[in-house]
Amino acid sequence: MLLAEPQQTPYDFRFRILGFEVRISPLFWLAGAILGWDEIFHRSPDFQDTNPGQGPLLLIWIAVMFFSILLHELGHAFAIRHYGRNARIILYHFGGLAIEDSSSSFSGFARHRTPQEQIVISAAGPGIELVLATILIVLFKSQGYAVWTGINVIDESLGLRDGQFISSAPLLAAVDALLFVNVFWALMNLLPVYPLDGGQISRELFTLFAARDGIKNSLLLSVLTGGTVAAYCLFNEQHMAAMMFGMLAFSSYQILQAYSGRGGHGPW
Repeated sequence: MLLAEPQQTPYDFRFRILGFEVRISPLFWLAGAILGWDEIFHRSPDFQDTNPGQGPLLLIWIAVMFFSILLHELGHAFAIRHYGRNARIILYHFGGLAIEDSSSSFSGFARHRTPQEQIVISAAGPGIELVLATILIVLFKSQGYAVWTGINVIDESLGLRDGQFISSAPLLAAVDALLFVNVFWALMNLLPVYPLDGGQISRELFTLFAARDGIKNSLLLSVLTGGTVAAYCLFNEQHMAAMMFGMLAFSSYQILQAYSGRGGHGPW
């Protein structure tokens, strides 16, 4: 999740859905293509004999990424609306942003919301994705199909890989991508790393139980978690994820240094 609204461009695509204004940066589609190449073509185990072609698979991935990230941001937006304010949605680069109509940053809600409310708002995005994934898993497993979430411990413990393959290659690709994004990405987004939703939740929890050192402790956890995940991804040759979490860990370290230098009066 981004922390500040990206600059508008003449090439942004705009529409409204369920009362929310949505703006999509052209870079969002480029990022989708890059991730699609990395995730669909190099990760999926399902297309040896029925592969419909790289072009259709890439389009399926981009459509899934668009739908899933929009759903994620709608989760935040509906939670914001629940607490009495409206929001608009921006999809940009590798993620999105739900911004209160007053133009205040999503990350700035902690100054106006109770910690409990902010936790609900932050958790609503990945939460709605996990609900969708659960529905898909129950639906396809009830029909005897094998599915994958991209997380071996979940797949194996729940027996998700047992069953027959979905016979339609496009549907197989769509379900595979939907479960990967809405389970794996959602859980990664809940890691206590800034500026992910888990980092926002971590900040509120630390502040609830240790108001004086809450932000500092959440930043320390963000540095340690981000660095650990980056090292794990690098060891497993997941270079894009390693670079992303390494950058997030370094960013958290910089914020921590600035926060400590101001005597504990940080940017939130």
